[in-house]
Amino acid sequence: MSPRSRLLVALASTALVGYVALGALLGRVIGDTSYGQLAVFNEVVRLVVEAYVEPVNLDRAMAGARLGLGDALDGDSGYLDAEEFRLYQQPPQDDDADIGAVLTRRFAFLMVVSSRPGSPAERAGLRPGDIVKSIDGRHTRPLVAATGQRLLRGAPGSVVKLAILRAGADPFDVSAVRERLVPAAPRGRMLEDGTGYLKVAEFPVRVGEDVRAQVEALRQSGAKGLVLDLRAAAWGAPEEGARVAEVFLKGGVVAKLAGTKVPEQVLSADPARTAWDGPLAVLVNAGSAGPAEIVAAAMLEAGRAPVVGEHTFGRAGVQKAVPLHDGGLVLTVAKYSTPKGEAIHGRGVAPSVPVAAADEDAEAEGGEARDLILEKALEVLRDGGTGKAAA
Repeated sequence: MSPRSRLLVALASTALVGYVALGALLGRVIGDTSYGQLAVFNEVVRLVVEAYVEPVNLDRAMAGARLGLGDALDGDSGYLDAEEFRLYQQPPQDDDADIGAVLTRRFAFLMVVSSRPGSPAERAGLRPGDIVKSIDGRHTRPLVAATGQRLLRGAPGSVVKLAILRAGADPFDVSAVRERLVPAAPRGRMLEDGTGYLKVAEFPVRVGEDVRAQVEALRQSGAKGLVLDLRAAAWGAPEEGARVAEVFLKGGVVAKLAGTKVPEQVLSADPARTAWDGPLAVLVNAGSAGPAEIVAAAMLEAGRAPVVGEHTFGRAGVQKAVPLHDGGLVLTVAKYSTPKGEAIHGRGVAPSVPVAAADEDAEAEGGEARDLILEKALEVLRDGGTGKAAA
């Protein structure tokens, strides 16, 4: 082996030693055979350096290997180089604006989880499941979700351009103007049939108190039944979902959180904080994620309410930043599960009363769009449905 080859293999081995040390810290994150696989990987590097037909750019090859490792994990984990990790650790600036799209990584690209209601992303027509091929011309193939979120932020009034791939449609471009976004507060109103309707679009800190206040206002307005709309709700901490769920539960377990190195935590509802024990239906769609999924799963497993709509996104994890000598890792270290222990992260919540996504495009006579998920929920409430299916 030439001196250059020995140097390259030594550098690769040094990097692998770092991965082994990280594995000892975080546990065997890629399976019981991970350490044996590292030995195989080391041998692959040696053979490539010695026998490949052309000189190998090992930095680029190792970057590709790190990207591939991230693709084998969940959509919120991945490797960041030194500059990206530095930017990741910087808190958003007070004057930052955003377009309101929540991103994760799937199918080797960034994907839209949801668009915050009333945001530039929603007005631009971004939908759950849209693939973001590029952001301002920067290809998203090598980007982790955290980097994509950062690239969506910028000065108020500035424009961000996205190249979008959508199932069943030709590729298209979207332009959105960044705005300073204010969390949307829960909003309640009475429907024509006397049912109370409560829209929870986001889950900021203390959203449970706001939901409780809206529920009481609807009760005072004469509501005998209640529709809780969690469609497209994906922004906020999952634990805030537990605080909303206890508004509708008479105690019991709401969710569980655990990971390889994170002891199990049980989130329980305080019976004293129940505010509504009447008929209830919960609305979800493919853009419901995180805290909204905590609520939906808790309602289902408690037999408290039917969940009407689409299968939810499946994004309810806790991430940790781990610094390395040449960058860092963002790793999902724990994930939320239902009270019975069924994983939410990566799986989502199946509604007890499914309404196909295509049905949302139905039109009433005269061309006015119909909300068939809401219509179905009202029908279920009239029929006294209990929604006792499991998540």
